[in-house]
Amino acid sequence: MKKLMILLMAALPMLAMAQQSLDVKTDSAGQLSTKIAEDKRFTITDLKVSGPLDGADLKLLQQIVARSKPSGKIANECLVNSIDMSEATIVESNVKGGMKTKADELPAAIFAGAKKLTRAVLPLGLKSTDREIFQNCESLTDIALPNGLTELGNEAFEGCKSLAGISLPSGMKEIPVQAFSGCKALKNINIPDGVKKIGGSAFKDCESLKTIVLPSSADEIESAAFDGCSNLEAIEMASVKKIGANAFSGCKSLKSVNLERISSLGMIAFTNCKSLETVKLEGNLSDINTGAFKGCSNLTSIKLPDGLKEISSHAFEDCSQLTDIALPEGMTKIKDYAFQKCTSLKSIVMPNTLKNLGDHAFEKCVSLESVVVGNMIDEIETFAFHGCTSLRSITLPNTVKRIGRNAFCDCTALSEINWPAALQKIEDAAFEKCQSLPSANFSNGLKSIGGDAFKGCTQLATVDLPVTLKEIGGSAFQECPALTTVTINSPAPPSISGDTFKKSNPVILIPRGSKPIYDADKKWMKQKGVKENK
Repeated sequence: MKKLMILLMAALPMLAMAQQSLDVKTDSAGQLSTKIAEDKRFTITDLKVSGPLDGADLKLLQQIVARSKPSGKIANECLVNSIDMSEATIVESNVKGGMKTKADELPAAIFAGAKKLTRAVLPLGLKSTDREIFQNCESLTDIALPNGLTELGNEAFEGCKSLAGISLPSGMKEIPVQAFSGCKALKNINIPDGVKKIGGSAFKDCESLKTIVLPSSADEIESAAFDGCSNLEAIEMASVKKIGANAFSGCKSLKSVNLERISSLGMIAFTNCKSLETVKLEGNLSDINTGAFKGCSNLTSIKLPDGLKEISSHAFEDCSQLTDIALPEGMTKIKDYAFQKCTSLKSIVMPNTLKNLGDHAFEKCVSLESVVVGNMIDEIETFAFHGCTSLRSITLPNTVKRIGRNAFCDCTALSEINWPAALQKIEDAAFEKCQSLPSANFSNGLKSIGGDAFKGCTQLATVDLPVTLKEIGGSAFQECPALTTVTINSPAPPSISGDTFKKSNPVILIPRGSKPIYDADKKWMKQKGVKENK
């Protein structure tokens, strides 16, 4: 008797486990509630459902499966671990109190939030799903999608952080928006031939993904599709034509990019891809968009497409290992901050088609030694080459009319510059602290020199100012200790301030016979060293 009791007690857990598995079959839609007794509905761990199902059946199925925790009110209550619907059929219905269903389609969020669900097998005849079907199923590791499935709803597997691999059916045409976003364990996924588009945020923050191969049919990657895939090292996407904003932002392990048919590149598409070394762009791309490669600190080589027209703001900012870049003929714009802090860039030759050079475009490119500016540029914008401490020579076209504020400030090695014949205005601090600049001789046409324009140019020895000059700003030639001669060719004194030549002691040569005119000016009468030219 005692032995019998021991055997019965040992068998009880096994009997309990047996009771937690259930296989039910409906003969017609709407029967599921009659097949699963109410007192058993929340004591099931493994459930298989076969036969036709309508919206009422699916509503009940959702109540059983999509729970995040036990209520604590039911004896032997547990959460579902496995759902097998392989032999089920979903029929079209609009049943009161149930889900509205379409034939062969899983309705929205049917299993969303099922915290303990690890395995799911979908109906073999399923053709499509609505959105969020397995959203935040945090334990899901095994999912079987039927071969006939052609359409997956948005956010289908979003937040399934245990899902490591999935095989997609061959009939799918796109990976939907946020389909696998936050699937942190996802390592393996096949993307079948025929898929044309990767939806927005489709693989966002899939931090275990290392490689992706897109089929030749894929021609579009939407915004943030791979944003935050921090371990993604390689992606095959040569056929892609369109890449959206943030598509690969923060993919800090990605090493190379090869786009052979690219026509559209979104803002900050590859920003902070810190391991990216080589980029090859071919196709009909006309614009490197804002911040596209910003912060790609290991980028050493980039091939730009022949038809490129524009490099937008911040496009290559902080690409600190980029040593050279060939700008194609046909380009018309380099926008603000485009190459700021490209600290290894050594030389730049701008195409003759270039018309606009933006503010801060090459600021703090500390290794930049030589620059040739194309002959359609008429303005050097503010801070364009500020802090380029290795810049020794720059060739400006005769078309330049204005040199902007701080344009060459702190270019401490600059010793060779040609002064354009069309130059009319030099703005404040344009050449401040250009400590190697030996001379400045300007053609007729120059009208104004801004404040601090040549302040601290410690090697500046001679300056020749044209008859057209009307204004010399405050401190324009302050702290130029080597300045010996300033020749002013205008008989009418240009306006100055009391500190224009402060801490500089040049001889200032003015046209013969103009001394009385200069002496009559309140500022000039106080200026020392003014003499008539012989």
